[in-house]
Amino acid sequence: MTSQEFLRELDERIAKFDLLTHPFYQAWSKGELTREEIREYASDYYHHVHAFPTYLAELAMRLEDGDLRQTVLTNLADEKGSHDHSAHDEIWLDFAAAFGAHDVTRHRKPSTGVADLMKFYHQTAADGSPQEAIAAFYAYESQVPRLAAEKERGLKAFYNADDNATRYFTLHKTADLEHAASWRQELARQIEAAPESSEKALHAAEQAARSLWNALDGIEAARLQIRAA
Repeated sequence: MTSQEFLRELDERIAKFDLLTHPFYQAWSKGELTREEIREYASDYYHHVHAFPTYLAELAMRLEDGDLRQTVLTNLADEKGSHDHSAHDEIWLDFAAAFGAHDVTRHRKPSTGVADLMKFYHQTAADGSPQEAIAAFYAYESQVPRLAAEKERGLKAFYNADDNATRYFTLHKTADLEHAASWRQELARQIEAAPESSEKALHAAEQAARSLWNALDGIEAARLQIRAA
């Protein structure tokens, strides 16, 4: 498998779990979620957002100095806050607070789906091959710019959210374009150098995309259960 064939297959596998088509985000896009439902989502999904720098650090500490490690460290610096931006999880808390979630966000336990998502990323970053780890990161960050743009639009159109409430999504409309492009470039290099690693990397990307989808399944199921009560 050539690197270009790999990249095509990679995008096809991720597209099977296109998060914009998930019922929860479809409801978001149509303004069908209540403010309480967005608050619960913000509180729950915060745990994954907060853990993302740790995933990156778990991979970086295993890598030798070189281009790949520098790519990971650059991404990590962005997540932790650099230049004129706060740490990304702190910006997420501004979004959560705008919908009524304050200090409890830091202390509530994640739902099963979000906990499983975090477990997958921790294990892949700490124990998977570099190709598997960066494929998993790509599966997430390649979807974020479109998701962020649509979330920002929905929050402003239906919930009168101000710029501070939507800042996380405004930032990630562009920041993760760069991150995804970096992961894609590194994957092409890695697969060209070690084509035998391609199938495991593809599997990791698909598992990541499925785990992201499953986390939303849990959030959506809890939402519908409360509505039906």
